[in-house]
Amino acid sequence: MSAMERKTTYRFLLVLVLILTVFYTLGLVGVVPFKVSYYITIFMIVLFVLLRWDYHRGERRE
Repeated sequence: MSAMERKTTYRFLLVLVLILTVFYTLGLVGVVPFKVSYYITIFMIVLFVLLRWDYHRGERRE
């Protein structure tokens, strides 16, 4: 993956995480079912592990 593709991917992930954070907060407050917050938490953990694995896999940023 080139540096430009990686930057685009990280920008997309940033927007996705910000949107999911809003839904997570609404789930904690009680506006949406709490189960939504539960699944968002699982997704965030998996995303973190995948990003760390990708970083340690080989090509490290300069």
